[in-house]
Amino acid sequence: MTTFDAAFGVAVLGAAGTLPVLAGVGLRLVAIPLAPLGGAVIAAVGAAAELAIGGPFLSWFAGLSLLAAVAVLARWIAHSDSRPWRSGRSTPPVEWPKAAGGGTGRHSPGSGAGPTAVVTGGHWHAVGGVIGATAVAASCSFGLRSLSAPAVGFDARTVWLMRAGWFLQPHRQLLVDMRIPSLELYQSAYPPLVSASTAVVWAVTGAHSYRLGVVVIALLNACALAVAAFAVVECGRLLSGRLLSDGPLSGPASVGAGSGPKTDLPDPSRSRSDGTAKVVALLPLAIGIVAAVLLVVIAFGIVGPFMTNGYADPTWSLAAVGAVAYGLQLPVRQSAGVTAVLLMVVGLTKIEGLAVAVCLILLVTGRRMATMENARRHLWSRPVLDAILELAVVFTWQIAIRITHSRGVATTFAPAGRWSHRIGPTIDALSSYLHVFALAVPVAVVAGLLIPGVRRSIGLANDLWGWAAASSALAVVIGALVTDSGSLAPLLAGSIHRLTEAPALIAWWIIATWAVIASAAPTLHALERARRPQQAPP
Repeated sequence: MTTFDAAFGVAVLGAAGTLPVLAGVGLRLVAIPLAPLGGAVIAAVGAAAELAIGGPFLSWFAGLSLLAAVAVLARWIAHSDSRPWRSGRSTPPVEWPKAAGGGTGRHSPGSGAGPTAVVTGGHWHAVGGVIGATAVAASCSFGLRSLSAPAVGFDARTVWLMRAGWFLQPHRQLLVDMRIPSLELYQSAYPPLVSASTAVVWAVTGAHSYRLGVVVIALLNACALAVAAFAVVECGRLLSGRLLSDGPLSGPASVGAGSGPKTDLPDPSRSRSDGTAKVVALLPLAIGIVAAVLLVVIAFGIVGPFMTNGYADPTWSLAAVGAVAYGLQLPVRQSAGVTAVLLMVVGLTKIEGLAVAVCLILLVTGRRMATMENARRHLWSRPVLDAILELAVVFTWQIAIRITHSRGVATTFAPAGRWSHRIGPTIDALSSYLHVFALAVPVAVVAGLLIPGVRRSIGLANDLWGWAAASSALAVVIGALVTDSGSLAPLLAGSIHRLTEAPALIAWWIIATWAVIASAAPTLHALERARRPQQAPP
């Protein structure tokens, strides 16, 4: 019965988030796991509205969902070109500059450096996406098998699931729960996304069990992981689409085409060459699918039991990885809507997530402004307005708890004189959970030196943006541990594992991306050399 209730509840969250997600993402496979996360954001905003204003929580959730749906439908009616089912909206095209001689070029997309080629990858682009999405979904489902052994974590029981019950109480009782000083639970002021999502499921199913809440949170975690892993598949699709459109199979003037007389008879050698070229072109797609599955396996290993015992840390950490992938790595045209939803999930899940979300919003805005075409520089206000809207959403809960003078609003810091004594033990503790950096940093440096132009050729950003995000997440973790007023030893023993999930997973995502890029680099470089204009003999 719990399985059915959890599936029904997540479907309700997905239904609430479907239209807003489709408006921002289009008819894409990534919208499927993203829709429940969008519904969870609406639930979190509804919880903030209930606390600050009053009224039943479920009414706020339903009202905000209806308001979002009406706004999206009104936009589609007023602007027919914004409808996701219109031509080209289901598979956003990828643009890259073409060099004058037909080569691959060395400029970023949209830089105005020359004419652009547009490709969607056609049949293989769609088939690869379905295969990749199926593989990611299957690997996530396999990882969730640990749900068969019921487990409820301590923080899940005392914070996240208990607050879910508070949101279903009358407003006056909710204020008492949030204000009463004798309840020493400062975490009650933490952002409410997982608690509010659980409250929605409890309300629509009538089953108020910790077991159901744990399963719902685990499914949201799996959705966030699926979105992040699918970004690796997207990288493979971009590279394979580039090779299929720009390589030997793209037309009669392909590399290696003979100059002899034309004939209607089939050329067996040409058929074999085309078959080999197709295999080579599809290699990045295959590597992307494999890397995405491995990333899911690694994520379950890093997160460990927290993935399925009701903790909120995996939710914001996995959403942060997806936000880095889509907002700071993939082409801007394909990523804005996905990034916005994930950033709001990060900021509305936990207090550390709020700090990381602010850093990521600033980085994403900086990247969008840095990659704008020169002719569109006057539109710099668009990314700035998007950032302001995202910040407004992620701070709704903080505003609500300050308006109501809730417990835990004031953050206490250790005296500045003690910070220097806490840095050393904190760094030592972090090093035990961040071994991946010893692999990721050399891989990024070597790959950046050997294959510098491949990322730009398909619109991927420099991975320094990803490293900036990982560094920001790590700085937030170190800052939280060093400045906290509590005893350091219990914090390091009980929280360090969960706090390092985001930077470690970002580093693994960078490694996976370089693996996909490396699979296409030799072919792209060979095509560029073959198409380079030959020097005339003297």
